[in-house]
Amino acid sequence: MNRMTILSTKGAGLLLFSIFFLTPMVSLGVALTAIENEWNPPNGAPAVKMWGFIRDRGFCPPDPALWSPGQAQRGSVGGNFSITLRNCLSEPVSLIIPGLESTLAPQTFVDSKGRTRVRAFTKEVPADNGATVVTYTWKNLRAGTYLIQSGSHPAKQVHMGLYAALVVGMHGDADNEAVLLFSEIDPALHAGAEAATPLNYKPKYFLINGKSGIPGYPAPATFGGKPEQTLHLRFLNAGLMTHVPTLQGPYMQIFAEDGNPYPYPREQYSVLLPAGKTIDALWRPATHKFYPLYDRRLSMTTNGRAGGGMAHRLEVPGFPWYLYVPAIMHQKQ
Repeated sequence: MNRMTILSTKGAGLLLFSIFFLTPMVSLGVALTAIENEWNPPNGAPAVKMWGFIRDRGFCPPDPALWSPGQAQRGSVGGNFSITLRNCLSEPVSLIIPGLESTLAPQTFVDSKGRTRVRAFTKEVPADNGATVVTYTWKNLRAGTYLIQSGSHPAKQVHMGLYAALVVGMHGDADNEAVLLFSEIDPALHAGAEAATPLNYKPKYFLINGKSGIPGYPAPATFGGKPEQTLHLRFLNAGLMTHVPTLQGPYMQIFAEDGNPYPYPREQYSVLLPAGKTIDALWRPATHKFYPLYDRRLSMTTNGRAGGGMAHRLEVPGFPWYLYVPAIMHQKQ
């Protein structure tokens, strides 16, 4: 169900001006390392090789225990954001953030037919056991939700796990926020990453925030704030398939996509989330309970077994709610 919220011209202008809680304009940076690790399926199947980012420790090999899929980073509205990247993988990697301003330097090669082809969207970090680091900078950040991803062979490297969320600012009406990052795993591609291709893509596992539901068990949960307080929901799709996140409970108010505010927000129960898309929404739960969140396209299987996959919950706890505060990624001060 989709219901349009109608505002006056004056009201719409005020909304666009104050749509996000504007943090001070500062430059922020983080040092990351691209590593290889394993993801353990919830059904006892063999571990799946994955790539990902962890905080840089200055050398290879890194500590795989520090890794979890799609860890979120934070930027400041109007400021700059930089990532200094070390590469502990077996091939060159790079970083891009679609929708944000940066200086790109495409890397090319000549194929077997003498054609010049693009290998990467920007400067790469070579596969030299971590000896080289490269700093990527994005300027004048706009409020919104963005997908950090590899700019080298993205059809392969993003699926292998080289992705993360970047959140900038928070809606002025929100009390706290939750990041919900959708992704998929096709073990056949991960087993032979050197020759991986998405042409025969058949994912077996469907994840939200790096976790797959387990058939017969309660769905994984993300902290959903307190009753009668507004939550800023940030949806991201790092997979190759379209998903439709559906939240049972009050309407969500969808107000931006890919960092671009809508002129008029929409009230919906579900969100269309194509590959690479980000969506920002507001949601206000009325009572404390678990609110089911799932993919309406039914990516709710675990290696063929129904009842898992993208089955998730937003947990709105009762008193004492403060016991759950560590689960909040960011709360307005």
